[in-house]
Amino acid sequence: MRCFRSAVWVSALAGSLVLCIGLPATASPPLRWNSPFEVTSGVPVTVSSIIPCPPAPTASDPVLVEIDLMFPQGGGSGQILTANPDGSWSGAVTFVFYGVSGKATLSADCREFTGVTGVVYVHYQTRHVRILPS
Repeated sequence: MRCFRSAVWVSALAGSLVLCIGLPATASPPLRWNSPFEVTSGVPVTVSSIIPCPPAPTASDPVLVEIDLMFPQGGGSGQILTANPDGSWSGAVTFVFYGVSGKATLSADCREFTGVTGVVYVHYQTRHVRILPS
């Protein structure tokens, strides 16, 4: 739990008030990563971690990184990369899309692969990109 101190004046006397705000244990700032400023349909773009994925909650499970390109009109496209044992990752991903251009968002998430599904346990910063048809 995080606590913040703030000065409060009560009846001309200086006092101190402590505010405690409970934050979820999983609330952490998004991690930093490298991504392009624009994405062209069918053209590979390079992405990589600046800060690696932390170890998966279950240490024996592999870590995957999902890179998603989401369009403002709805829909999107995703690619999966495998993280290295130290959590770092990089690769070229290619998105193929038709009939959209303008702005979109690019996001990355660390996922723990449990054998059936991948559960997101860390988010990277969402980026705004320009999308171009091929």
